[in-house]
Amino acid sequence: MKKLLGTFLVLLVSLVVVAYTQETWQSVTEPVKVFSEGYIKVIGSSEEGQSRYRAIRAATVVAQRDLLEVLQGLHLYGTTTIRDGMLQSDLIKTTVEGYLKGAMKCGERYDPNRGYAEVCLKLYIRGKGGLYDIILPLMKGKNLLPPSGPAYQPKLIPETIGPSRPETMGKTEVASIPEKPEVKPPSEIVNPHDGLILDVRGYNFRPALVNRILTDKNEVVFDPSKIVSSVLLERGCGGFTNDENKAKALLQTWGANNPMFIKAKGVVKFTDAQVDADEAAAIFTHNQKTNFLAQAKVVFVLK
Repeated sequence: MKKLLGTFLVLLVSLVVVAYTQETWQSVTEPVKVFSEGYIKVIGSSEEGQSRYRAIRAATVVAQRDLLEVLQGLHLYGTTTIRDGMLQSDLIKTTVEGYLKGAMKCGERYDPNRGYAEVCLKLYIRGKGGLYDIILPLMKGKNLLPPSGPAYQPKLIPETIGPSRPETMGKTEVASIPEKPEVKPPSEIVNPHDGLILDVRGYNFRPALVNRILTDKNEVVFDPSKIVSSVLLERGCGGFTNDENKAKALLQTWGANNPMFIKAKGVVKFTDAQVDADEAAAIFTHNQKTNFLAQAKVVFVLK
C-alpha cells in the first residue's frame, strides 16, 4: 500500500512539473500589439530556492514593476509619453498609480523542485476603467491634448475611392480605378464607404491614445472629438495592424464591409497622419453617408 502511495505521489509531482513546463504565457508589451490587443500583459519571475509564498510574492513585484515600465512608455500623442504626463501632473501620477492597482492576475505557477514562481498580470487599456477611460479626461483637463486645429470642410467632393490603391492591385483592376478619385456632387455617391484603412507604412507612425488624421494644412479630419464616447472607450482612435487583410477583417467585426483604402501623404509628430485634399474630401463625404468616424471604424496599417 505504501509503495503504491509513493508511486502515486511521484506520478502526481511529475504531472505537475510537465503541466508547468508545457504551458507557455505570451507577454504583450510592444506598443503596436498593446493597442491592437487592448491590454498589456507581463510575466514576472522570482529567483529560485524560495517557498511558494515568497516566490509568488517576489514574482508579483517584478510583474508590477514591468507593467509600470511598459505603461509609462506608451504615447499620449506625438512624443509625449505617459511618463511625461506623470512628471507634468501629480494628479496624473496618482491616477496612473491607482490604475495599476487594478491589474488582473491572469495566472500564477510555482515549481516546487526549483522553488521558483511566475506570475502573469494583465492591464486593460480599453473599456470601463481602462486607460482611455481614466487618462483622456485628465489630458483634457491638464491641456495635454494636441492643440486643436480647424475642422476640415471640403470644397470639392470626390465620388469614391476604390478598395485599394492602384499600385497594390492587378493590371485589370488598375485600369478600372483612377489614380485620384473623381470629383462629383455628394448626391451621386451610390456605394458609400463605411470604414477607412489608412496605410502609414511609409512613415515612422506610432499608435497612441490620441491618433489624428489631418490635411497638409493641419485641418482636422479625424480625432477623438468625432468619436462617440462609449466607442472611444472600447476602440480608442481605431485599430492598428501591419496587414491589409487583417485590417479588413477587423473592420468587418465592427460592421464595416466596404472600407476605403488610402495611403497617407505624411506623418506629423509620429501620431498624426496626413492625407491630401481629395482624399480628405472623400473621407468627409462618405462619413456623411455612413458615420464611420463616430464609430472609430478606422484602422491604421503600420510597417
